Amino acid sequence: MTEPGPAARAIVLALLACAAGVACMPGGESRRDSADVAASSPAPAEFAPPDSATIRDAVDALDAFLRASREGSPTQSALGRLTACPTGDAPAAGPMLAAYELLPATTRADTVVGRALVTTVAEQDMDRQHPGWFVARLRVRSDTLEWDLLRAESGEWVVCNGLRFGLAAPDSLTSWRPAGASAASARALADSLATRR
Repeated sequence: MTEPGPAARAIVLALLACAAGVACMPGGESRRDSADVAASSPAPAEFAPPDSATIRDAVDALDAFLRASREGSPTQSALGRLTACPTGDAPAAGPMLAAYELLPATTRADTVVGRALVTTVAEQDMDRQHPGWFVARLRVRSDTLEWDLLRAESGEWVVCNGLRFGLAAPDSLTSWRPAGASAASARALADSLATRR
């Protein structure tokens, strides 16, 4: 019987080392070395979701935003502060808000997701047949909507990534549907629904 050559001996030694768990990993790294590295690596930081007091503060900001979003609201000037999002602001245009009811919030990482059942009474779109003009429709609609509530650099909670309210175009450039409807009648309907709530 002939003695195995150096190459064969190297293969046999490598197989024995692998069976012992010493040098099987690519690049010559052993299983034991790799386990030691994994054990010494810092574990990912544990994330603490917002507590109930923090969620309540965030929902208070959503409540203030919705109150300020009503047509003719005495707190409408606060909208700039309430929507100063770290990710940038969306244009403040949307349906006319009449009433709302806050729903339980949820969390996603450090974001509080605020929810509300909102009732709107009018919406406005560009008039496709007459560029530069708008068409508004008087109607009552209820939807469950969501907004992301984030902390601004100031530390205050702000409302982001959700529907904004308020007809953007002036009434002088808007035709209303149905016939006889107007911004004044939409506002009266909004006030009436808000009073009922």
